[in-house]
Amino acid sequence: MPLVFPFDPNIARASTIPARLYNDPVYLELERERIFAHTWQLVGRVEQVAQSGQYFTAEVGNDAIVVLRDGDMLRGFYNICLHRAGPVAYGCGKRQTLQCKYHGWTYTLDGTLLRAPEMEGVENFRPNELHLLAVQVATWGPLVFANLDGKAPPLAEVLEEIPGRVAPFHCEQMRFVLRKEWDLACNWKVYVDNYLEGYHLPVVHPGLHKELDYDQYRVEPHRYFSIQHAPLRPVHGGAPDRRYDPNETNVAEAVYVWVFPNVMLNVYMGQMQTNVVLPVSHDRTKVVFEWFATEVPVNPAADPRWARLLEFSDEIQDEDIEICEVVQRNLRSRVYDRGRYSAARENGVHHFHSLLHEFLT
Repeated sequence: MPLVFPFDPNIARASTIPARLYNDPVYLELERERIFAHTWQLVGRVEQVAQSGQYFTAEVGNDAIVVLRDGDMLRGFYNICLHRAGPVAYGCGKRQTLQCKYHGWTYTLDGTLLRAPEMEGVENFRPNELHLLAVQVATWGPLVFANLDGKAPPLAEVLEEIPGRVAPFHCEQMRFVLRKEWDLACNWKVYVDNYLEGYHLPVVHPGLHKELDYDQYRVEPHRYFSIQHAPLRPVHGGAPDRRYDPNETNVAEAVYVWVFPNVMLNVYMGQMQTNVVLPVSHDRTKVVFEWFATEVPVNPAADPRWARLLEFSDEIQDEDIEICEVVQRNLRSRVYDRGRYSAARENGVHHFHSLLHEFLT
């Protein structure tokens, strides 16, 4: 089976990517190596590493990493001891050293080997030359990103104008509110495809369709990201069934930002919701949602406004999960391989597929 697949940059002529990209485990291993290991991944929050010695662990593709604060410096390393590949950190916490949980090798916060028990007599063993392997880390607002590729462009270049475009929402001053996770029976790309178009709103999300001006909905692709503009429908004379009231905010639209390959920023109604789409296997995906706000409620579930937003978010997510899982099952059918794009509505999906083609082939 050829791993290279055809792709037409002209959406009016193009067909979607072949079904095998969603079904064959070989492609997931290629994606982990050629995409996830070379792109900026959202791995944590600045508040988790606000003080010197604080750290958290994460996974990027097949690689485990640890991110920590060393004085004023934010650092990232592969979470792999140089001795026999044990982990130098678990979970999150605060320490002044990193110690391997296998044989006790200990490293300073800058990654230098400090202590290697019972290595006396080992020839050409020079502890002062051993250093944990570093990974790039960077922040934007409350978010921490990591990149395993030492030659990758800086995070600011990848984000380009995103910070400026969402500046009216004050995302960079927002603080963490809560986290939720979902496990889906679908390939990670099915979920991303679904996110990148509003074409399915009238059918899959009737409640959300009431909130957004579908006729004005548009997707704006850039080099490594796209922005979906979704103006809120105006409210006239009170609308008790409306979930989003544009009169509650000074920005009367929802902005959905996608950063290749798997990071989403949903910004609306005074809050930002991050979605990270993590492939578990070729047909299973974990999606992590985290909410941020400038005004953090003491108990979101007990706050009427937040309870309403969270309930509506869950409703939309349940609708997306249902359709994504059905699509994944149908992509295994012997009668389906490729479809066609709506040139008017699916330019965001076509843009995603163009980047997949670029990175994979």
